[in-house]
Amino acid sequence: MRGRIDQKTLEEQLPAILREQFQLDGLPRDHAPSWEYITANTRYSAEGLNNRSKELYGQTLLEFLREQGFGVRNTGRWPTDDEETIQSLEYYVNSAQDRRGWKENTIDSVRSVINKVYEAIREEGLDIELLDLGVYSSNDERVENIQYTITVIEYMDRDLADSTMGNYPRYFEEYYNIVKNKYQVSFNPVTEALDEFEWYRSESDPQPVTEPQLNDLWNALTVLEECPIGDYELERWRLWMKVLLVFLIAVGPRSSEVEQIDVRSQLHFGDDPYVHFDERKNQRRNEGPSKVPIMMDTTLLELYVDYINSVDGNGKLIPSSQSASGSRRASTLNNWLEELCKIADVRLDDGSFPTIQNFRQFWKTLYKRALHENREEIKFVSEEGGTKTPSVNEKNYLDNVENREHVRELGRQYFNGILDFGETPAVLQAELDQESHLDGQSRIQDYDTHA
Repeated sequence: MRGRIDQKTLEEQLPAILREQFQLDGLPRDHAPSWEYITANTRYSAEGLNNRSKELYGQTLLEFLREQGFGVRNTGRWPTDDEETIQSLEYYVNSAQDRRGWKENTIDSVRSVINKVYEAIREEGLDIELLDLGVYSSNDERVENIQYTITVIEYMDRDLADSTMGNYPRYFEEYYNIVKNKYQVSFNPVTEALDEFEWYRSESDPQPVTEPQLNDLWNALTVLEECPIGDYELERWRLWMKVLLVFLIAVGPRSSEVEQIDVRSQLHFGDDPYVHFDERKNQRRNEGPSKVPIMMDTTLLELYVDYINSVDGNGKLIPSSQSASGSRRASTLNNWLEELCKIADVRLDDGSFPTIQNFRQFWKTLYKRALHENREEIKFVSEEGGTKTPSVNEKNYLDNVENREHVRELGRQYFNGILDFGETPAVLQAELDQESHLDGQSRIQDYDTHA
């Protein structure tokens, strides 16, 4: 009886079965098996595997197997004649095997990655060696090497199935992490380049919420008929949660920053709105205050600041009269988010509910995507402003670019429109109407105009 074929069958079980059978039959590990051989020596029919491969990856079975190293003759030679690069590659695979315990099939994958890197270098007309990508003697050369690396990764992304692409950047990146211990390597260009690819996330990064999930949360909040949290008054809780959602999406703050912020002094509006942080985690030494752009329409936040001033509030984003800090704790806000997620039926892939860090990851992911897709224009703007690289590292926000308003506006195009703000929250409307100040009235009208 033939086995059921799924993604795990193709990516893990089939290669292992074939290589084990090759060893028994005295065939090389990179042998290209025929359909007859596959059907005769595995639990699967080659026709069924072929159909499933086309369905999952848009590739024939033989095309898929070739990407796994079958039919790609490995003579032990590397795809370069540069002696130092060859020696560094030998050091890479030997160290990975001896010190990290990488198995032979993983080393085969590493060789496939290096072959693909050099294929990209040739096809894209890049005049550089693998080892030299990690070496620079000037900032211009550093930027050029990062751009070369981005070109290589983009070539891989176009040419490989998603399942194969997953490990290719990792093995490409690990080359520099290992060989830097023996060879002159200035930096890891792959690490820098991968900051521009929104699809790339390390295993340690949290899963971002999605735009449809954000809309589900906002809509569920808008139509709530009773407060799901204790004895809180519905309209006040609804306001807090709408302000929290907008702040999380527009700024991408850490949990501690949600607790610590004073909206009266740290939120700055105008043509280029931003949040002023005196200190941030990972902030560089001797670096001044950090200005993080507010990436969405600011009308709700502006009205909220007016409201806080009107009621003589303590300035906290979500205030509490019972805590020493004057703010709701992040753990409390995560519990509130969980209750809202239950109502909206929003969960992460593992079935858990999103927390503040998953909203932060959404901000980071969308921000990187905006910069990557506008890289050429940002490069032009940064060069005009005297900055040589359009870095998207979190430590290098675009406030380092002289013409930052224009560049940030490119990013805001991706954030605006995520939420349909609708009507002014009732608590804001009632309080600011009661104040009867002309400025307050005009802000309400501005908000309704944006809705």
